[in-house]
Amino acid sequence: MSLRTFKVVIAVVIAGFLVSGAYISVLVVERQRALDLIGGYNPAWEASQAAHEFIRLEHRIAEFTRPGSGVDKEEVELRYEILLGRAKILKEGEFQALLRRDPDHQVILQQLEDTLAAIEPLIQELERPGAASKALEVLRPLEGSFAQIASTALTYGSELVQKDQRELVRLHWVFSTIAASLIIIGIVLIGLLDRHNRLLGRAHQELHVLAHQDVLTGLPNRMVLRNELEQVLARMKPNGPSAAVYYLDLDNFKDVNDSFGHEVGDELLKAVSDRLRACIMGHGSELPEALIARLGGDEFAILQKFVGRPSDCALLASRAINAMRASFNVNGREIYIGTSIGIAVADGNVTASQLLKHADMALYRAKADGRDTYRFFEPDMDAQLHTRRALETDLRKALANDEFQLLYQPQINIAQNEIGGYEALIRWRHPERGLVSPAEFISIAEDTGLIVPLGEWIIEQACREAASWPRNIKVAVNLSAVQFRNRTLVQSIKRALTHSGLAPNRLELEITESVLLQDSDMMISMLHQLRRLGVRIAMDDFGTGYSSLSYLRSFPFDKIKIDRSFVQEMSTRIDCLAIVQSVASLGASLSMPTVAEGVETEEQFSQVRAAGCTDVQGFYFGRPKLAQELVHSLAALNPTTNAI
Repeated sequence: MSLRTFKVVIAVVIAGFLVSGAYISVLVVERQRALDLIGGYNPAWEASQAAHEFIRLEHRIAEFTRPGSGVDKEEVELRYEILLGRAKILKEGEFQALLRRDPDHQVILQQLEDTLAAIEPLIQELERPGAASKALEVLRPLEGSFAQIASTALTYGSELVQKDQRELVRLHWVFSTIAASLIIIGIVLIGLLDRHNRLLGRAHQELHVLAHQDVLTGLPNRMVLRNELEQVLARMKPNGPSAAVYYLDLDNFKDVNDSFGHEVGDELLKAVSDRLRACIMGHGSELPEALIARLGGDEFAILQKFVGRPSDCALLASRAINAMRASFNVNGREIYIGTSIGIAVADGNVTASQLLKHADMALYRAKADGRDTYRFFEPDMDAQLHTRRALETDLRKALANDEFQLLYQPQINIAQNEIGGYEALIRWRHPERGLVSPAEFISIAEDTGLIVPLGEWIIEQACREAASWPRNIKVAVNLSAVQFRNRTLVQSIKRALTHSGLAPNRLELEITESVLLQDSDMMISMLHQLRRLGVRIAMDDFGTGYSSLSYLRSFPFDKIKIDRSFVQEMSTRIDCLAIVQSVASLGASLSMPTVAEGVETEEQFSQVRAAGCTDVQGFYFGRPKLAQELVHSLAALNPTTNAI
């Protein structure tokens, strides 16, 4: 039974109780009236009293005529007055109901009044000889009539009594039935109220659980974490153990939700909770005083109540990161995620709110530093966070205010000694900050989802400007892993090509390994859709990830771009030179051009050319420029490189 239905039942029972109570009140009034009728209405008694008074009057008049009887005129007059009163009662009281039943009785009563009026002068002159005898003669004819009225009145009174008794019996049973019903209703009401109280108690317990526990994982929630933290801070002593708060944010969790659905995401969160519990309780370093809480979404927190030194926090954070790196098997799917952790250690008179805020700031730093790592809170993080949030606010307005522009850096084909294409690079000219580096705002755009509309603008702008270049020159655009979560990516690229008129084979999309880390089957499918459009796909920053070679096998990329970190250290590190040579050789065997990024000196150019790279890109051949400033001839671009 639902609570709403239960309330309706209780309302009906209470209404029935009130109606029954009101009806009992009516019955009580009717019963009292019946009792009043029995006690106050007695026509037989009134008739008999009138008959007795008639006989007494006759007797007193007769005694008055006998000498020595002791009856005087005053006594006779008294009896006469009493009889007059009785006659008046019979005419004006409840006796009228009996008179209406029999008209003859009305006649007799009228005769009595006339007779009494007739003998009144005789009573007044009773001492006159013959007056008493005359009065007796006038009264004597009414003796039989009065006896008849008395007999009829007795019968009528008996009938009324029996009727009222039957009504009283009926009222008694009705009253008893209703009273019994009210008792039953009261018992039912007590039972319902008891059940209602139990339901309320159970609901209160459930609300208490909901208020203090995460429904999905069973972990304590933010409220419990805060309360526990306040208690820990209140018990802390100046030179005693400290406490630490860890904020954990799952890396790439949104990709899981977008790719597999929220059901798989929920199961993954449960598995994460189990692993965090294992981190606390396992590996021979049990932490019974640690509390794990889920803050919401993919955010968790750990409260370590006793911390001896910061290295203890680093140990627990490393354990949690390693646990999250291992694959999760969810509903038959192998899923990889990571976690970023911010750590704040209680120091001095810090409040719970401040400590939680510090952990949040440290988490921001960990995410900004590449994720899958941990960072301790530092005092300057507060100012950095305010700067980041202000930058995020300005970033939301920048696209509408036309504050972005594209610069293009040339890519040189070594064998043909010419410019083969340009890489489009985004720049933000902030009205107050000036030129803002992409390293500062791209990560913010990815975290907030603004990278999707910004990425669409970049592709449309690059295609529109490249359409006016020579037909043999391509344009390369970087795609973020976040953009691949948007299922309309293929349609937006197709739309940009159609509106600009750029040939699809002149658009080159550069992706990094992070695009393929989540649900590689879906990403590979989207890449094949782009290939069917005629667009070229390049693997960017090759060699910096974990599985670059496996991705080359799963998808036939059109180009490999060697990360600048290897190129810039070729002169000082033999391993970097060996890696560049190996990648160039691999590209040649797979018939994939290889582009060496970050070439800034003639020595580096000579080395990558000797290593077998087919294309080069870097400041040695020119810095990025606006589209209207580009020259598409290598000789005009930089005379010093004309002899390559």
